[in-house]
Amino acid sequence: MDIQAVTLTTVGGPVQVETLQLAGPLDGEVLVAMGAAGICHSDQHAISGHHDAQIPCVLGHEGAGEVVAVGQNVNRVRVGDRVALNWIPSCGKCFYCERQQRHLCSEGLQRIWSGYLTDGTSRISRDGDPIMHYCGISTWADHMVVSEASCQPIPDFVPFEVAALIGCGVATGVGAAIHRGELSEGDSVAVVGAGGVGLSAIMGAHMAGAAEIIAVDREPEKETLAVDLGATDFLVADEGAIEKVLDVTNGVGVDVVIEAVGSPGLQQSWLRAVRRGGTLVCVGIPNESEATRIFTADFIRSEKSIKGSYYAATDSAKAIGDLCFAYLEGQLPIDRLISKRVPIAQVQQGLDAMLSGTQGRTVIDFE
Repeated sequence: MDIQAVTLTTVGGPVQVETLQLAGPLDGEVLVAMGAAGICHSDQHAISGHHDAQIPCVLGHEGAGEVVAVGQNVNRVRVGDRVALNWIPSCGKCFYCERQQRHLCSEGLQRIWSGYLTDGTSRISRDGDPIMHYCGISTWADHMVVSEASCQPIPDFVPFEVAALIGCGVATGVGAAIHRGELSEGDSVAVVGAGGVGLSAIMGAHMAGAAEIIAVDREPEKETLAVDLGATDFLVADEGAIEKVLDVTNGVGVDVVIEAVGSPGLQQSWLRAVRRGGTLVCVGIPNESEATRIFTADFIRSEKSIKGSYYAATDSAKAIGDLCFAYLEGQLPIDRLISKRVPIAQVQQGLDAMLSGTQGRTVIDFE
């Protein structure tokens, strides 16, 4: 079948919307009619070359839609099911899955970066030449074939655009706050970077009952949205921001700092805002050639912890289900994150809106 999809052919872009050919689902595979897809900084990282991607590819790793066809031996979903797409499905058998760290699944991670589906081939082509599957799900297309393992059924009342964002950015931010930051009632936290992941971390901190949630961002326009999602304070990210955090905590620092930008300089400097015995959670991913310097004498004496946080920081399939129910129960106002909706033909406008840094999340609306 012919599909409309967003492709990346050259590092640096531009992206283009074009008609491609999509083969039907094979054994263990599912054809999904996309309802919505998120525009995330990780997609821009692939475009810019900040992170490697197999190209040419169809971009997108946040998406949700309806199952319209299934291949043989598909048992978990059926035609008509509404699903969110999970870009790190777990095998359930590897070293990490057996230790309940399914989001670190060796097989899942290896598969998504290969550019192919499980059998080592692609279902997407352009005039007979294969096009790669970005993160195994390539959600910036009106239809896509994915592995059954990447399909997580969602409740009927969760909008596709909400489920799409849960599939990466929301799960990542909430996971950083709850599973790695281990925030609980009465805690204090500073979230550095109020982008999609940072705003989701704010929602997660609020859901966990944190008493003091300080949002830090270079764009003053983000204050209203950050406060609406649960922040108790907002600071403009300038040279005095760390001192202000120390001031409002009487010089002690916060229990947890969540660095959601991916800047080694910020990771290094914001460790100072963590109280003795507290935790710095690094969830923003820097360029792979960059390094963060830590002054270990002070780090050791203060018994601070530094944790990485990847994706949902827990079983990603379960996280998608749990966060859908949290949305339905009013604990996670994910719909308030969305500030712009674009059709697939206007994907560059969506990317520009994201890169402006002044808005919430942008989604591609296929409905």
